[in-house]
Amino acid sequence: MKVRDIMTKDLTSIEKEMSVKELVFILNNSGKTSVPVVDAEEKLIGFISEADIIKAALPGYFELLNGVGFIPDMNQLSKKLAQIEDDAIEKYMQREVVWVYDDDDDLQVADLMIRKNIRTIPVIDHESHLVGVVTRINLVRQLL
Repeated sequence: MKVRDIMTKDLTSIEKEMSVKELVFILNNSGKTSVPVVDAEEKLIGFISEADIIKAALPGYFELLNGVGFIPDMNQLSKKLAQIEDDAIEKYMQREVVWVYDDDDDLQVADLMIRKNIRTIPVIDHESHLVGVVTRINLVRQLL
């Protein structure tokens, strides 16, 4: 089966000039945890997730979470997020994005997601335009 047959055709995406605050609003209202970043021609140029924003606000936070005695300080996170809320997401987005073509095979995508531990992969056409995303649940739903 081809990726185009299982992908979500939701084209929720953002441009690199969008602020962190606007990104958080979009993620919160869409229920998504990540979104592709596109240019003015809707070509994929990056990817950003809630984890990227947390890492930007508190570098090393995820490593600290694995510590035995670490108790998250939400006040500290709140203060740091307020400091970066007007920054453009371009500053924090992932530029090296794992993506697939809409005519790739679903087994290739499943293998890629498992090997690289990826939850969401942008799907592009052969002109690099964003046409959808594939999530783990898309693959599982297809198997049922």
